Amino acid sequence: MLHQTRPPTISGSHPAHRPRVAAQPGARSAVLTRARSGPPGAVRPAGAGDPKVSFRLLGPLEIVTAAGPLPLRGMNQRAVLAFLLLHANRVVATSDLMQVLWPGGDAPPTARKVLQNTVSALRGVLARGGIPAPVASLVSQAPGYVLRMAPEALDLARFRILADQGRSALAAGQPESASRSLKAALGLWRGRAGQELAESGVDWPELATVDGARAAALEDFCDAELRNGRHHEVIRSLEATTAAEPSRERSCHLLMLALYRAGRQAEALRAYERLQQQLERDFGVQPGREVRDLHQAIINQDPALLPSAGTDGPDLDFSSRPDPELDLLFALLAFVQRQQRPHVVTLTGAAGTTGAGASGGAGGHGRLVSELTSRLQQDGQVTVWHVRTGPDGAALGDDLRAALRRATPHHPLVVVAENLHHVRGAVPDCVGEVIREAGRTPLLVVLTARAAPESLWPGWNAAVPWSTTVMV
Repeated sequence: MLHQTRPPTISGSHPAHRPRVAAQPGARSAVLTRARSGPPGAVRPAGAGDPKVSFRLLGPLEIVTAAGPLPLRGMNQRAVLAFLLLHANRVVATSDLMQVLWPGGDAPPTARKVLQNTVSALRGVLARGGIPAPVASLVSQAPGYVLRMAPEALDLARFRILADQGRSALAAGQPESASRSLKAALGLWRGRAGQELAESGVDWPELATVDGARAAALEDFCDAELRNGRHHEVIRSLEATTAAEPSRERSCHLLMLALYRAGRQAEALRAYERLQQQLERDFGVQPGREVRDLHQAIINQDPALLPSAGTDGPDLDFSSRPDPELDLLFALLAFVQRQQRPHVVTLTGAAGTTGAGASGGAGGHGRLVSELTSRLQQDGQVTVWHVRTGPDGAALGDDLRAALRRATPHHPLVVVAENLHHVRGAVPDCVGEVIREAGRTPLLVVLTARAAPESLWPGWNAAVPWSTTVMV
């Protein structure tokens, strides 16, 4: 049951399809849409190939020219450059860069001067390397700096274009083309994103998002290879992925199917048991419907699990049924991106689980939030923040503002705050103030509670503009 106050007008969606989020003018790539820089089978992004200048973030941080790597001296230069690359062609506030250099908030009185010197040194690196301004230039722009660069010069941008092309080809039923694009995308990786920063203890959410996009691309590649009948070739990669991330359901699903097709039924069933035990231990939930259905099909030795005799035949799809509530959340995200303004959605009812009793849209707001954040993190184009609340709501306001500082007009942000029924009167003021501060930022705030906001916090509708309540 849906209740809206000041309802947005959402058009162009259908319950059986995921709504797309429209790209805004000036944005480098669309969010939640596939970056189509060519027809579905195209492998190379426009202007790519073998660029003479390459900024490499997918592994150890490097700037490589025809003459070789450019020297980057000290962790300050590396940290500031990496953060600017993660936000390429977007303005990064001075305060955010100071937080990069002094994450504990203990910036010295000379902090601004140190940052200016670091930026000046990076400009010197670009100049000495003979990098032309159309390829990359670091300029001042209020309230901070922006690293303007051609997408083909950044390995992360090339990765995203190739991965989106592969995903588009996969959706269009072209697994061979998808496999080529995705293999090229994965070939750009040389280690963890910003490897030396990660190894020194840097834990920016942006780096985790990029690493998550790599895992999603690997799953897409293995999916394509399975459709091409190359199940033997992907088993080792999927075994390594599930060992590193034992609660990743899609990887387990693909591994189970590959093992079964390779004649290793018992190992496929053991892979399911490991996933089931891991999810129960870590989250108290059962595997999702798609993995459970595959598990049962393996037990039944369903003939549909075997590869099709024809190379063009579609694979068996154990996808879940349409989920109108999840579709609504994606539609609201499309709305905030299209309108460039914030919105609040409150999911009310029991938290629920993803256990065997859940079906369709059932399972409570816990399942809905988990599914939403999982898909957004796999997509890798939307920043997702989970905020704390605190017993009096003080932490809620602080965390919401901290999240808002990471947002830009062309980069949507989804902020999740769960179980707010434990917090009393402070919630409307905290949320309402942040919504007003957001201005034209595409911000979607997702709250969960056991009851409707107005019944928990009288005055909610007046304090929080642009809000929607969904009963789940």
